[in-house]
Amino acid sequence: MERAYREDELVGATIIDSEGYVYGTVEKINVTEDQIILLAQEDKPDVKTVADIPSLKEGLLKDVKMTLSLKLHRITPEEILAKNIRKELGIGLDEQLSDEHYIKYAEKLGFLIPHVRAAVERKEQKGIVSLNEVKTIRISVMGKEEGTKLIKVVLLHEPREAAFRKIPTQEKVPYRSTEAIKDKLVLDADGNALGYVDSVVLFQGMPGIRVYISKISGQVSLSLLARYLEETDQSDAAALIREHLMDPESHRYTVEMEELEDFMHQKKLTFRLPEKVMATQGTKEFVADIPWNEIHKVGDVVLLKSKLTGLRPKGYA
Repeated sequence: MERAYREDELVGATIIDSEGYVYGTVEKINVTEDQIILLAQEDKPDVKTVADIPSLKEGLLKDVKMTLSLKLHRITPEEILAKNIRKELGIGLDEQLSDEHYIKYAEKLGFLIPHVRAAVERKEQKGIVSLNEVKTIRISVMGKEEGTKLIKVVLLHEPREAAFRKIPTQEKVPYRSTEAIKDKLVLDADGNALGYVDSVVLFQGMPGIRVYISKISGQVSLSLLARYLEETDQSDAAALIREHLMDPESHRYTVEMEELEDFMHQKKLTFRLPEKVMATQGTKEFVADIPWNEIHKVGDVVLLKSKLTGLRPKGYA
């Protein structure tokens, strides 16, 4: 039985036409007595004057006063600046510093905030889509554990965006290079997200695509953790972290969460990890190699001919 979705669940869903081109995203849904309409919007490039945060931070760091004691304790200017901002603005250690915090701190000091012209995106109404034009609706979870993300898709029967861009429909999908399709989202015939294109691969007699998902591993910055423990009067725990886990010779300054938890258990340490000590690392995880004859369309995304349930018996997913 096909899954049903609430109106609020579909807001932000990507609307994709039958040729694999993105028409827009769902802004809202209007339900009347005789029809249901999806209002579509799209991102339009724009240019605005915004605060130049990297230059601002660089300027603020130049004003940080470094004493010999601080240098001997290997305290960086960045750590001192962060501490000064927290003290001046009354921000706790649990709250992560944002760009807005740096701006407010600079304003309090009377520091001249540099600005720069930057490319941004603004939302603009694109058009309306009748529910009768919708082939399928799917919200799928892609990834594993910490790296999971929701992919919300509305697939259309017709080449709505292809016609808008005046792109001719193609009966046969020509071969493409890795550069032409790398990192495009891959959807099965039902709109389920499989992953992203990693590269073009070769089967016997034809090319294909290798599909991957992004996985985020949970890691802890040991230097930030040690500094946090010292700031919260847990110097003994900080010393153990530096002595047993940090290894400057091998440039080891991060540790997996599981290893840290084992270490804490061995040393009978109990402390809470604030978000600011977390360091994330993105990796690619193999999903499938899919031959070209299983590809239905290549547009902004790659549409496959088969459903996920049909691909698995063939050994592709």
